[in-house]
Amino acid sequence: MYHPTTLLTIASVTAMTAAAHASTINLAYSDYNTSVDGWTVRDTVNGNVSYFTPTWNATGGMPTGHVEFADVTPGGYVFEASADFTGDFSAALAVGGVSFDWKANQIQAGKRAGVSLWRDGVRLSTSSDPDPAANIWHSFDFAFTMNTTWNVDYGSGAQLATMADLSYVLSNVTGMDITGETWTGMSETTWLDNPRIYTRVPAPGALGLLGIAAIAGVRRRRDR
Repeated sequence: MYHPTTLLTIASVTAMTAAAHASTINLAYSDYNTSVDGWTVRDTVNGNVSYFTPTWNATGGMPTGHVEFADVTPGGYVFEASADFTGDFSAALAVGGVSFDWKANQIQAGKRAGVSLWRDGVRLSTSSDPDPAANIWHSFDFAFTMNTTWNVDYGSGAQLATMADLSYVLSNVTGMDITGETWTGMSETTWLDNPRIYTRVPAPGALGLLGIAAIAGVRRRRDR
């Protein structure tokens, strides 16, 4: 017969194993297999904003369709998400994140691939570390947890974000963009594929394991 403490230890390990075997559900996703899926490119020069349509390619992505944009101004540009990436994404807080595949043919030192999510005037952002290499696809995955270094800007300068900041923005996202500009001037091209906001859910078998963990905790309390 197991001692209650031993049973609780087994249950704790079981719960951790269940969490490790979670699957993901896309809350918003663009595969670009047939079109640019409503995405645009936002370019800013001296405070003036212009919008462009990225080029859609049926092949050459990760693994098929993707979008690309060749820089056309001396300003900075980003890939701006479609309306599918707006709304309440609270389900991703602490158990999900945002991911995408990305490539650029020229990357200046200090230029990194990153993502920003907006709630009106509040900006939540993070980026790759270290600088990505040029001319190869990179798969980035930024969790909505404190294991990822998120910054938040309420309009008075960026600071390290807390879980409360992540919760505030994710509960009503009004926009999202991904890095495009990687070089000073007009010489780079950037490619993007598979952007998504996702959450993790326990696999069917893991739900049973979590139940065992809960029962073990109850039994330990009763045995005291």
